Amino acid sequence: MNSKGILAFALVLMFSSSGCLDSLDDSLSGGFWGDDCSEESSDCPSNPAPDFDLVNQNGEVVNLTQFEGKIVVMTFIYTHCPDVCPAITYQMKKLAEELGDDYEESVVFLSVTVDPARDTPERLASFASAYNASWSFLTIDPELPESNMRSMWLNYKVQVLIDEDACSGEGHYMEGYEGCHCNPGFMQDPWNVDTCIPNPKYDYLNQTIENGSIEADLIQLLNVWNAAKANGLMTENEAMTLLDTYLSQVFASSWTLENLEGTETESKQFYKSNLTLLEFFHTNCGYCNAQVPVLDEFHSNFSSDVNIVSVGGYSLGGNKDNASTIQEFVSDHNSSWTYLHDQEGYLMSSFGFNGYPSWVLVEGDFDAGQAQIVDISTGFKSYNDLVEMTTNYSSYNVSLQIEDILESMYHWRQGHMSDKEMLEMIASGLNYEFQEDETTDYYGVSHSSRLYIIDQNGDFRVLWRGTEWTYASIYHDVQLLL
Repeated sequence: MNSKGILAFALVLMFSSSGCLDSLDDSLSGGFWGDDCSEESSDCPSNPAPDFDLVNQNGEVVNLTQFEGKIVVMTFIYTHCPDVCPAITYQMKKLAEELGDDYEESVVFLSVTVDPARDTPERLASFASAYNASWSFLTIDPELPESNMRSMWLNYKVQVLIDEDACSGEGHYMEGYEGCHCNPGFMQDPWNVDTCIPNPKYDYLNQTIENGSIEADLIQLLNVWNAAKANGLMTENEAMTLLDTYLSQVFASSWTLENLEGTETESKQFYKSNLTLLEFFHTNCGYCNAQVPVLDEFHSNFSSDVNIVSVGGYSLGGNKDNASTIQEFVSDHNSSWTYLHDQEGYLMSSFGFNGYPSWVLVEGDFDAGQAQIVDISTGFKSYNDLVEMTTNYSSYNVSLQIEDILESMYHWRQGHMSDKEMLEMIASGLNYEFQEDETTDYYGVSHSSRLYIIDQNGDFRVLWRGTEWTYASIYHDVQLLL
């Protein structure tokens, strides 16, 4: 099975930026950040922007004259693109959110396909839905020859090359990228950048998967999804929820909680080279109060090997702990390890606990890789129980493909990847073949990566080439035209 989507997380990370853009509104001087189309050195087409008649994902005819008086932001993508196009679409969605009321009212987006043979209106509708994208994705009218679209690409200086043999059939060319942009599992030949060769890092694709491993468990879950989807019994989102639940019970997610001084504390401060023992407690819980002397003795003897973190802020009956009640509890017991306040109460529920005390033992280092959950239990623990828990446990051997899957899961949880893309990425990493619903031709499309900003008069004003932009860059240039 051909690999798709495995590089999306890296490009999304490269594109991503965070934080409020209010400061940009106060610094709209010095001209456009992209290429100014009014300059002689610009590679923009001649004005005005040429009109066209294409159809969107709803089968509706779309042309530029419909948007007279509005700013048009136009990109060129294709839905089978494994990495850049999903990242571009994510950035456009972030731009729409940042524009607020100006989006659609004063600024419209158009995403034009460079692969009309496969990007039918139905395919584009599925792609737009996966990203919750509300703008038009354009292709050729299915009743017209595909060659009719080449005149539109030519007018916008977009070069498109469909070549199944390019880059040894395992990659494509991309503007701003020297040589081949190779598919997942392949790399540029150091002696010939126009050839893709197998990447040694991915030699695990042919390895034997052992029973009881994470890989075996994931394949079992993929089997469940494969069988269920054939009978319409499980959606892609339900399948991803199932996989996410499993991985969340194997690997510790990152979190940020407040300590008793009100300072934000991150999980990576505790998930280091030694073990972290999380205790979930309530100050009115009798077992929790009886647990403190045992934890105190254990902490005295094992503090160099185990980080103890007690997390409160939960309810017991009608009583909900807060920072003050936890602080009083710590003072009364003269406890010397770390106490944190889970104000929103999400961390305990994320492990499915509903009683006190409850325990999670984590091994690993967030700075060096993933932190594994090696023990989950509930109830009062004796000193010997705690020693047994923290000295007699087993952990998984985390392979390279699992590391890739976990990194991609982070971006899926942030909404950067669709359920379908994440399922395909997991299957690709495990060399798992889905039962296909239809036969699909796989090939790369080499094309110019361009983003145009067209002003209210229908003239080209800004050009961004390649992938050297984020939504903040486009936001800045659009604001200059509003």
